[in-house]
Amino acid sequence: MSWDNIHNVSKDPDRVEQRFDVPMPLNPGMPLVGDLRGVNFDRVGVDQAHTPSKLVAGDGERGVETEWDAGSLDSAVTWLETHASYVHRLSYDMSTIKDELAPNEWAEPGQGALGGFPNAQELTKNHDALFSSTQQGLRTLSDGLWAAAEALREVKRKYEDAEHANAMSAQEMQQAFNDAASGGNG
Repeated sequence: MSWDNIHNVSKDPDRVEQRFDVPMPLNPGMPLVGDLRGVNFDRVGVDQAHTPSKLVAGDGERGVETEWDAGSLDSAVTWLETHASYVHRLSYDMSTIKDELAPNEWAEPGQGALGGFPNAQELTKNHDALFSSTQQGLRTLSDGLWAAAEALREVKRKYEDAEHANAMSAQEMQQAFNDAASGGNG
């Protein structure tokens, strides 16, 4: 039988349906039992796998790293602490915005920094509320970044302890078990 006699009749790209022009015996030793005229199955190979484009790194991007070591954990802690410090400082330095909007000596009585038009006082109240919530949000963010850095530092400590435990010799391991069994007095 030649491959020219095989035809995929499926319209679905995820399905294969082969029909044979020439019948193929199921058991060549007993040709009268039956024959095979086609095969069908789902196409479920690796070539069908698909990763959504939003989950793939773009040109020039590093993508996702799934392997860590103590050095990369240190750099992540440094990144978190640097950004926490910056955001914390920014939450206090933004007070210069308030200073700029404070009424000056040239303002007429009853006028705020935003002027004397009818809704200026309401706008000033809204601005003050936005300023306060932004300042508090920055401080909360910096606290969260510092907490994340501390948690990551703890992960690194446990990682290094595990690395040390994995590097222990059999004799050191036995000594550790003996120390634990005797209450740590070994």
